[in-house]
Amino acid sequence: MDFSDDLPPPCVNDHVKRRSKKGRTIRTKHLEELISTAIRAAHVARDKGFYIVSPEAIQCVEILRHMRTLPLNARLISKTDGLRVLLFLSKNGNPKIRSESNAVIDHWKSILQRKVH
Repeated sequence: MDFSDDLPPPCVNDHVKRRSKKGRTIRTKHLEELISTAIRAAHVARDKGFYIVSPEAIQCVEILRHMRTLPLNARLISKTDGLRVLLFLSKNGNPKIRSESNAVIDHWKSILQRKVH
């Protein structure tokens, strides 16, 4: 049987389907690295003094703001045990770190409550 030139080529499914990264959550390792970097920066900022605006305090606040914008799910939050670290940071002496960590806690709690309902 000969194929004519006016027919389309036969359909072959040999390509790999790739999921788009648009709605994908981040990886556990990446979140754990962010959390550990924030906690280290908070410790250094504490050693320099609570009311001094140090580069470490600014770095910790920027990391916390970034963590609030991440596309997370409830499983990832509970797997990394990040709420425990954020509760520790919410008792920090630096008011900026304290307020940002409370904002992240509120955001993560809303994510966890959405999973329950």
